[in-house]
Amino acid sequence: MTRFAIFVSALIAVAGSAAARDLTVRSGEHDGYTRLVVQVPPDTGWVLKQTKNGARLNVALEGAIFETGSVFQRLTKNRLATISQLDPGGALELEFGCDCVASAFLFKRTMIVVDIAPGTFLPPLTSDISAPVLPKAPKEDKALEPDQTFDKLALPLLTLNANGFEDQLSMRLLQGVDRGIVDLDIAPTGPRASTYDQSLIIPSEVERNVQVTSILDDLNGLLGPDIPQVERRPPCVSSAELAFDEWTDDRSFSEQIAQLRSGLFQEFDTIDKTHALQLAKLYAYSGFGAEAKTALELLGEHTAEVERIAAVGHVLDNGPLTGANPFSDLQRCDSDAALWAVLSEGHLHSDANLTAIEQTFVRLPDHLRRHVGPPLSEILVDGEELEAARRVLRSVDRVKTQTSASVTQAKAKVSSAEGDAPQTDALLTEVIESSDATLEAPLALARLVDKRWIERGAIAPQEIDLAESYTVEFRRAEIGPMMQRTHAVALSLGHEFDAALDLIAKLPEDTESAETLNRVVYILTERADDATFLRRILSMPSEQTLNLTTDAAIAVATRLAELGFPRQAIALAKRPQDRVRRGERARLRAKAALLDQHPHQAMLELADDSTGAAVALRAEALVVVGDYTKAGALMRASDRIDEANRLFWLADQSTEANLEHGAKYSQVVEATKRLVTPQPRVPDKPLADAEKLLQDSVEARHEIAELFKVLQLN
Repeated sequence: MTRFAIFVSALIAVAGSAAARDLTVRSGEHDGYTRLVVQVPPDTGWVLKQTKNGARLNVALEGAIFETGSVFQRLTKNRLATISQLDPGGALELEFGCDCVASAFLFKRTMIVVDIAPGTFLPPLTSDISAPVLPKAPKEDKALEPDQTFDKLALPLLTLNANGFEDQLSMRLLQGVDRGIVDLDIAPTGPRASTYDQSLIIPSEVERNVQVTSILDDLNGLLGPDIPQVERRPPCVSSAELAFDEWTDDRSFSEQIAQLRSGLFQEFDTIDKTHALQLAKLYAYSGFGAEAKTALELLGEHTAEVERIAAVGHVLDNGPLTGANPFSDLQRCDSDAALWAVLSEGHLHSDANLTAIEQTFVRLPDHLRRHVGPPLSEILVDGEELEAARRVLRSVDRVKTQTSASVTQAKAKVSSAEGDAPQTDALLTEVIESSDATLEAPLALARLVDKRWIERGAIAPQEIDLAESYTVEFRRAEIGPMMQRTHAVALSLGHEFDAALDLIAKLPEDTESAETLNRVVYILTERADDATFLRRILSMPSEQTLNLTTDAAIAVATRLAELGFPRQAIALAKRPQDRVRRGERARLRAKAALLDQHPHQAMLELADDSTGAAVALRAEALVVVGDYTKAGALMRASDRIDEANRLFWLADQSTEANLEHGAKYSQVVEATKRLVTPQPRVPDKPLADAEKLLQDSVEARHEIAELFKVLQLN
């Protein structure tokens, strides 16, 4: 038992140690800045260092691994371009997509908060300012009386004169700014509107032209549940107030509709508002959204109850609302309103009450569960709640009477989120081939083509033909442009690049069309033969070239440089709109400049780049100008000893070579030294001298043969 206890304790310790080294990185987007939060053990040392267009975060944890997989799922701005960690225990490298700076602070001893905001990084002008020495306050022997006012308090800072107060305050503010814990916003002098009387705590002779804000003012409750929410949120609508279960009774739909319609009009064709309201509720409960909104129009009223009924009707017919929504921000509620809030908003909030949503869904009648179950499961999948999505689909399966294309498509989305590619393909193919599918079939085909593009897979000719037929069939429908884009991507996956790009030229100029262009260009760059690639890229209109993303432009420029078109590659690598991957674009421009016989331009591009690839390109540029010695020194400084030995050998600087590694060019340098070393002569003995020359000649030929063998080795 003792051995077993020791073994279990060791496992627990190892598991705890491993868990402590996995650091989760969360992200959030705010007005004016992007926030990253790294969870660390208490009292962990850390340092944030600014780099060129980025920052580097080091934590004092051996073997720490930053988990960054979900960082970009919540980011909508382009302030953070890339986030990476080269090795376990290494620094977290941040590269910005804007002219930004990063600031950081520790919250609750366990969270490192990094804020990325627009600005220019400037090195500190002074060292850390020591805390000012303040005059000690006189000790008060007697306790303060209850009715004592602020005027009787002994505040040492406020007993100073105006100049002293200004000096001490300035020193404190500068100290806070240097340490990054306060922000200063110096406003012009003048009167300020105030919500309270500051004369009790600020001397009257001090002008109020300084506004000080702390970093704690920007937390806004995003770092944890302990920080109170300060934003104003709408009150929850209770299940009793919504009373969705009371929108119908135990009678059949035909009996209720007949009774309500017969009593809808009173004498002189006056509308009975009670009957009209109940009729709208019955229509909405039964799944007739358009009829419910028509009944509400007879009322001519816009009460909160009417707006909720209209919202439910719109959701049942047209999906999420795009305008005013009476269920907005109610997903957190513990009532039936949470379900309708999710369906009407079309996405899941982080504070959504999943229990209330699922319980309300289960209480819906069978026909509504079959109708709203698939879109609800897709919303849950997008919100990374896969188990909840599975429960919703299982509930739909229990009440469905036949196979539904919408349910199958929702199952395909769940399988895709789980990473089950074969099951996803099978389900999407089932939707496409389903006889009852109307809009589900083209949408399933679009999703299938999107999946094939992400996986860089192939596509069958019949799927391309089907995409073309859907493009013609739905050309005047709302999904017409989407089917055109799907057809273009499908053509590129089928290696029909000319047809794909010609189809893209006919699409309207919008964001979706630009994304489709980038997808087709990616496949063109990866799969097209050289002639097709050059013909389509070099003849591409300038407006399409401007619509390429930075990643697509780099991919195209890289292949252009490999094919010997340096000027076109440089043009794509130095577009003014590209703000990310600057180092890679600079190296690409340097490589193209070398191809274009401009080595000095290449070295200028690589001036601030210390990566291994940049060192190799810089050495190549030095070789072009004939400076083999400096090129070898660069290679030696980057621990590429054999390449450095080769350059020193070419420069006839064998003494600079490092012969300890025994690699290829170490042997070459040694053989060269033996060949150039003069052999001793015997001038006073001609015959012996001649024999020695013949022997040296044989040895030299042997050394030369061995040297050629070494040079021919890969």
